[in-house]
Amino acid sequence: MLYIRGGNKEQIELSQQLFNFCSNGLFQANNTPNIDLIIQKVDGALAWTDYEGDRKFFIEIEESLDKKKFIITLCHEMIHVCQFLAGVEVSELSAYHYESKLAEQFYQEELSSGIGGSLIDLNED
Repeated sequence: MLYIRGGNKEQIELSQQLFNFCSNGLFQANNTPNIDLIIQKVDGALAWTDYEGDRKFFIEIEESLDKKKFIITLCHEMIHVCQFLAGVEVSELSAYHYESKLAEQFYQEELSSGIGGSLIDLNED
């Protein structure tokens, strides 16, 4: 389950789509996380994730990110969720390695809507 506070309409929709995408592809059906996502001003980081136990997570993400950076950053945090649930070491290096791949896959499968293109093609504000 995903609970969202803050953010604009586009960020809320992207967050819901990305959560559903990750739930179908990254998490086992019996291991879907519960995430409280807050989209707001974050000091000192683009985002962060806290594991509260029992598949419950708290994610905070910077509200001023453009669409491309928002997707990549939320993918990064979802990789951390995956790491926590799998019981493996939470690795920034691994999250940075896979964030762009996951973001591109998400963009291709969920957002490009047959128009082609790539996440790379999105203009950054």
